[in-house]
Amino acid sequence: MERVIVTVNMEFRGRSPARELLESAGFEVLAQRGSPGWPDEETRSKLAGVDAIIAGAENFNAHTMENAERLRIIARNGVGYDKVGLELCTERGVVVTNTPGAMADAVADHAIALLLSVVRHIVSGDRAVKEGEYSVAIGEDLAAMTLGLIGCGHIGAETARRALAFKMRVLVCDPWAEASRIKELGASLVSLEELQREADAISLHLPLTDDNISMVNTDFLAVMKPGSFLINTARGGLVDEPALIAALQNGHLAGAGLDCQATEPPEGISLDLVRLPNVVAMPHSASNTITARERMSRVAATTIIDCLQGRRPEFVVNPAVLDKLNLKE
Repeated sequence: MERVIVTVNMEFRGRSPARELLESAGFEVLAQRGSPGWPDEETRSKLAGVDAIIAGAENFNAHTMENAERLRIIARNGVGYDKVGLELCTERGVVVTNTPGAMADAVADHAIALLLSVVRHIVSGDRAVKEGEYSVAIGEDLAAMTLGLIGCGHIGAETARRALAFKMRVLVCDPWAEASRIKELGASLVSLEELQREADAISLHLPLTDDNISMVNTDFLAVMKPGSFLINTARGGLVDEPALIAALQNGHLAGAGLDCQATEPPEGISLDLVRLPNVVAMPHSASNTITARERMSRVAATTIIDCLQGRRPEFVVNPAVLDKLNLKE
């Protein structure tokens, strides 16, 4: 019997639809919740007899996969796959998939929530009232602001729709976006520099790659509009954290809403960043809603079923591997 190991929670409302899908397809499902430093030696040994993984945010490198001779697919229960060694997986004939779109509503909600939190001083206001300091901070109407989206895939597009509902002007910088789609959305496709100079808030919606690590650096921040805000629900590695700390401390940026940090849980520079009074920080939980998690787990389970039953799954992020496999269209 083919075995699937799961490192994320797939039980919602007392049921696990993804587990039911996998078991009804004839697979044995093993739960392996992530432990500190996952994968530990126990988990590495378990991978020796596993055909598929529904993966969270674990690292999949040569050390992790050393004993995984049977492994045929890693289904990321999420969008990002920066912790998966794609070249290694492709060399070994391991398919890697993700779940684009499944969490778009949840993350878009979260991006707007973070924007409101920093613009309207929600967290600091709540703290002040509870501590008996009934002071009122001045915020701004979202309708008076311009939101810049760097990246406009599923999540970026849903964020744009929400911002437009608040009557915000929305600018988009995305080299892969079709101008007609952005126009139909109600936004404007612009250059990165135009977005930086005109946006009152910039929200990041792109995967972390070797080409964009620390893209939000000193030079990037210097071009941003004075008094603007940064929202990041993507990956902490997109931001040069010392540079962001400097911009927040010297007042060039008014605030930041960060769902992710370069080091998670935050320590060192990341901890210094999230402790700033004009930062609202969350524990990388933008997609953590019942609906989104259930939808992601279903998509991940379906890609595994297709792959192990000899069909080409959807959402393959290392398509070169398909040339090595005899999978039906």
